[in-house]
Amino acid sequence: RVCAIRSNGLSASERELLSRIRIGNMRRKVTTRNVSVNIAKVVTIACLLVLPVFYPITTRAAVYLGMHLSYCVWYLLKQGILEEPVFREQDSILDVLMVITSVGVFYVLPGWLAFTNSQPVSNLVLALSVVLFFFGSVVNSSADVQKSTALKLQQGLITGGFWRLSRNINYFGDLIRYSAFALLAGSLWAWSVVLFVLVVDLDRMRKKSTSLSRYPDYQAYRTN
Repeated sequence: RVCAIRSNGLSASERELLSRIRIGNMRRKVTTRNVSVNIAKVVTIACLLVLPVFYPITTRAAVYLGMHLSYCVWYLLKQGILEEPVFREQDSILDVLMVITSVGVFYVLPGWLAFTNSQPVSNLVLALSVVLFFFGSVVNSSADVQKSTALKLQQGLITGGFWRLSRNINYFGDLIRYSAFALLAGSLWAWSVVLFVLVVDLDRMRKKSTSLSRYPDYQAYRTN
């Protein structure tokens, strides 16, 4: 009711109070980060599908579209298959908008660069991009599936399989996959997305390390 009151005729203190209430509503937690990211992936799919409407579909663009679209679709399918949220923190409306802007829109930048790149793509770049995308996707997805299965059977630190190679092996696969997008785009600007993913992943690694430190054998685990 208070938010519906017009600011005309209100005193300065009343307008300030009304502004604080509106800001407070924007910061109130309304959903989970997992839902925010899933919405962002749908936005990414929509943005990628719009690109062919405005730009010609070259070999570079076609391969890029196939890789990025298949990744987004698989990401959403994996949520339903594993029935386990990737993110558990709560999001406000402002958080949701931030995630959509960054993950949903900014991550399309390499795709836009691929469509607007008029230079012919070499067979070497095509091959390397596909190999990196395949390798990164297999590592990331396999590690996630192994982790989900292992935690359903027994809670604790996961040290076998893919996780024997590194305690952050899933993030490594994620970076390799986005590096494939940047390489195929053929622009240095595309690597800004890879850098952003790296920053986000490093923050998630830090939070995960803090959470796992409660286990008695964590000190030995962290050397991996």
